[in-house]
Amino acid sequence: MLRLIVNRTGKGCLFGALMCAATMSLASGNESWKLYKSNEWLEIHYKKLPNGLTQIKGQARLENTSTKSVINELTDTESIPAWMNNVQSVTLLAQPEPHQSLVHTKLNLPWPVADREMLTLSCFSQLGEQQYILKIRSVETKSGTMSHLQITDIDINWVFLEVSTGLNITYIAQAKLNGAVPNWVANIASLKNTKSMLDSLKIRLTESPRLLTGWTLPPGDCDGF
Repeated sequence: MLRLIVNRTGKGCLFGALMCAATMSLASGNESWKLYKSNEWLEIHYKKLPNGLTQIKGQARLENTSTKSVINELTDTESIPAWMNNVQSVTLLAQPEPHQSLVHTKLNLPWPVADREMLTLSCFSQLGEQQYILKIRSVETKSGTMSHLQITDIDINWVFLEVSTGLNITYIAQAKLNGAVPNWVANIASLKNTKSMLDSLKIRLTESPRLLTGWTLPPGDCDGF
């Protein structure tokens, strides 16, 4: 499938760079949400799942912004490596539907974690009058088709709720890092990267406000995705 990669960047749906923030490693058991960090606009929690993965939840309250503005930043594949840590490149491969994107992402992860790659398919839809969801899932490839280890079992949901003061975001993510990285190393790095990603997104929206009249990725039907 990687032979489909084209030498271009542009408006494709969020790649998995956000997986930089969600590459939680294997853990055992199941538990309730535990608080990692919180401040006046952001809370980050994590918990262990029955399938052995650790899930991250970030809840952000952003003023004077909209779902369109966030989707614009998350689909601007050319600009993402400039503001999101550990992202080497993001390549839009295809758009099966106007509201879907197939994306290949290369990550330069800090020592001792080796670089990783991801192939993800995303789908954007509207849940209600002021509520939207962006779903991101991993796409499996044959062994050896990627030059680096592939992150698998990716399951990310961005839920956007527009309110009178701006935008409430709930980000929930899990993935399997693969390789021989110790669990505690992967988990700490993932939590730090989640906070860094959301901090950078807030700064990006504040420093580069845009009045958008249209969608860079229009909402569509994601039933069964």
